[in-house]
Amino acid sequence: MICPNCTFQNPENANFCQNCGKALPRTCPNCQTNNAPGAKFCTNCGYSLSSVLAAAGDQPATISSVSSQSIDPRISRIAATTPAPLAEKMRSSGHLAGERRVVTALFADVVDSTALAEQMDPEDWTLIMNQAFDLLVPAIYRYEGTIARFMGDALLAFFGAPVAHEDDPVRAVRAGWDLISIVREYAEEVRRQYGINFSMRVGLNTGPVVVGEVGSNLVYEYTAMGDAINLAARMQSAARPMTVLISENTHRFVAPIFDFQDLGAITVKGKSEPVRVFEVIGLRPKPGSLRGLSGLESPMVGRADELATLLDLARTVQAGVGRSGLLIGEAGIGKTRLINEWKAALLAEDAQLDWIEGHCLSYGQGLAYHLLIDLLRSILGVSAATSEPVVRTALQKRCDDLFEGQTSGVYPYLAHLLSLHLGGDALERVRLLGPQTIQAQYLFALREVFSRLASQRPTIFILEDIHWADPSSTELLIKLLPLAREVPILFIFLARPERETAGWRLVTNLRDLMGAGFVEITLRPLNETDSEKLVENLLDLDRLPAKIREIILSKAEGNPFFVEEVIRMLIDQGVLVNQDNKWVAQKDISSTEIPDNLQGLLLARIDRLPEDVKQTLRVASVIGRQFSVKVLEQVLARQKSNLV
Repeated sequence: MICPNCTFQNPENANFCQNCGKALPRTCPNCQTNNAPGAKFCTNCGYSLSSVLAAAGDQPATISSVSSQSIDPRISRIAATTPAPLAEKMRSSGHLAGERRVVTALFADVVDSTALAEQMDPEDWTLIMNQAFDLLVPAIYRYEGTIARFMGDALLAFFGAPVAHEDDPVRAVRAGWDLISIVREYAEEVRRQYGINFSMRVGLNTGPVVVGEVGSNLVYEYTAMGDAINLAARMQSAARPMTVLISENTHRFVAPIFDFQDLGAITVKGKSEPVRVFEVIGLRPKPGSLRGLSGLESPMVGRADELATLLDLARTVQAGVGRSGLLIGEAGIGKTRLINEWKAALLAEDAQLDWIEGHCLSYGQGLAYHLLIDLLRSILGVSAATSEPVVRTALQKRCDDLFEGQTSGVYPYLAHLLSLHLGGDALERVRLLGPQTIQAQYLFALREVFSRLASQRPTIFILEDIHWADPSSTELLIKLLPLAREVPILFIFLARPERETAGWRLVTNLRDLMGAGFVEITLRPLNETDSEKLVENLLDLDRLPAKIREIILSKAEGNPFFVEEVIRMLIDQGVLVNQDNKWVAQKDISSTEIPDNLQGLLLARIDRLPEDVKQTLRVASVIGRQFSVKVLEQVLARQKSNLV
């Protein structure tokens, strides 16, 4: 900030001039007007300037402190736009000071910002940057990332702290890709208005940090642990303009979801060895699975009874009788694997059935109808990456086939649900309807499509991860459930036992509406015999050393996904080595860290617990893996007395 008294250039967060000591004007974060140093409200727009100081607090500036920069007007403005559900999650995340978290850090920076700023009036450049951040930050929030810091014309965001998700690396890459798409459109506007070439680049890296408390400004302190943050910054510096560059640390968590260009290894400042990097090309038309070990396979174990139940359901529907079912179990317990084995078994029987699949997004609870949209895309044979003209053609053809050209009562509403451009009479018909009527038309159109599909051939609808379902899809699906009593439809829902979610309403309604036509299958952890069989199948080891077997079985506790991740960790650490297509125990192991994939999954669940329960869990984790309840009670009581 330039002092109006002596023209000395001060830091942006300065309250007094470092050269002459005069109080500096206070910039309104809402309209950028300079006000008198002691002003409580902006003279131009009436914005409360005292809120900026209240958010800033009295902390001195330090290298690792983010709250020291909260006087930056952008912080106040951005904090005000934080979606209420995310803000509540951040504030209720508990006391994070000193917690070690694996996060995916996202750096976004304007290319050649110094040179661009020198060409322009400072007020114009400030306006350009403020508008850019106003457009970009919602893309971070869409995936429940959090803003860690603003640095001039750059921002740093975290995915994994203070709010953790099991798929934070995927969310971060999606956010980075969205940022570039937003900037590409915004750059055209800047070029037309100001005649400059505005562009950004994004870099990501996944690694550990130690995080601090969330402040009233929804920004939090952190201290980099190792070089996780620095490497993310290096990725951004190495990226080409208008691209997203990620490290190998991030790539291993997202490789099945996106297409990449492998740029090989590059030399990075501060790293003794070259770092392998990947440029994001886009979302894969058919994303793969994040689960499983590449090159290691095992027949399904321990699920014979559950598979038999599903096969009986399919044969009932083949006979013309509708049914519905729920497959419920914890994350990684094998729900999707069981469904895949079921489909393979029916294919081997040459069963005359059609399969329609819909998937919920982990960040989709705020995206209206996102589950039904994915289900409809499956019916059309298109993906989220398919261009609009191709989707429109596929929808028209499908409607013509099902309704023999009489599509006027269905096509416009399905097109509207898919956000396709409408014109002519169809546009006019939809435009005049209110939200409730539109929803009723969605229900009618989907009911007609489902009924026609089932009348042509018995149809199985598989809906995965309904614990992430959005309320709009949940409401319509509940109204579609009775179709299973009228036509040969089998609805199969996959869910985790998370009763507080909107999608759980489907579970309660299934039980109430379907009666004897409903089957519930609960997947339990594998017993020790089945767990050992799974390990032997994956590794093809004749004799697994007892210590390694103990590590795998104790860490996994009967969860197939956990088994795979612990094995992955042992391979990464060189404990298990592939020699001549055989796995060999190369060395003993003295410590067993939880793999990053499991850390994200477990932290996401822990973060949803009440604060008092989380604190109890922290204390219990320090005591050990097994202990007496009395010991825990005594430690908690002593801790409480020390705080009083």
